[in-house]
Amino acid sequence: MLLFFLLLSIICGSAQSLDSLYQKDQSRRVKSASAAGVLTVGSYALLNNVWYSDFKRGKFHFFDDSKEWNGMDKLGHITTAYSLSENSAGFFYKYGWGEKSTLLGASFGFTYTSALEVLDAYSENWGFSVYDLSSNFLGSSLFFIQEKKMSNQIVRFKWSYSDSGLAHISPNLLGSNISERLLKDYNGQTYWASFSALRLNKSQQRWICFSLGYSIEGFTRARKSDIQTPLFPRSQYFLSLDVDWNKVPIRNKHLKNVLKALNFIKVPFPALQWDKKDGIAFRPVYF
Repeated sequence: MLLFFLLLSIICGSAQSLDSLYQKDQSRRVKSASAAGVLTVGSYALLNNVWYSDFKRGKFHFFDDSKEWNGMDKLGHITTAYSLSENSAGFFYKYGWGEKSTLLGASFGFTYTSALEVLDAYSENWGFSVYDLSSNFLGSSLFFIQEKKMSNQIVRFKWSYSDSGLAHISPNLLGSNISERLLKDYNGQTYWASFSALRLNKSQQRWICFSLGYSIEGFTRARKSDIQTPLFPRSQYFLSLDVDWNKVPIRNKHLKNVLKALNFIKVPFPALQWDKKDGIAFRPVYF
């Protein structure tokens, strides 16, 4: 579901280049609000059919998932809410909402991702997670606060993926094909906080970033206590470089919009890795 939500971010980001189609602010605002509404209803109908139709429904209930996946799924919620908030804000700004765009974008990012918890609450396989809700709020807030207080995203939250090779052990949980593994296999995912740090000269923005990453390894079950194999389930930490495409001086408007929409993806770079099993290791190219 992470990529499903991030796909919405791409759609919102790409749509920012379409503002020339509408001339009057009022017309643009009405059409943007209508588009957001149609997108929300349609995408949730699709998600409900694809993701939840094969699972039993029940009464509304809560679910404590705070100890699952060593926090990876919570970082997924933060990253998704952050990215969707930013791209939604850009969408609203291009369509005439002005200073309200930041609040609208953050509100849409939080509301959209959090509505998923209602669907989870009626599924017997999951439940309403207060921790997921809090993560969604944190992700949207991190965008909103930076934009309002600094008028700049000093810290940007991103995602990357490399096949972990563990999915065959538990294909139902980690995915039986590449598209499912992208969504389900947290061992292959890495979440990053990229800090704008360097610039080549004073006239340029800081588009080269230091990036801190977090992932897990050896998790063939959601809870560490349920893993009976000698995989040594553990957390992994990374230090790398990254690029903030929003700040790279690109002249081509359409290319810039595409790269900005894809800015949630960490650029492959060399990385230092540390975990309790292998200690410090150098990865020549890590994604």
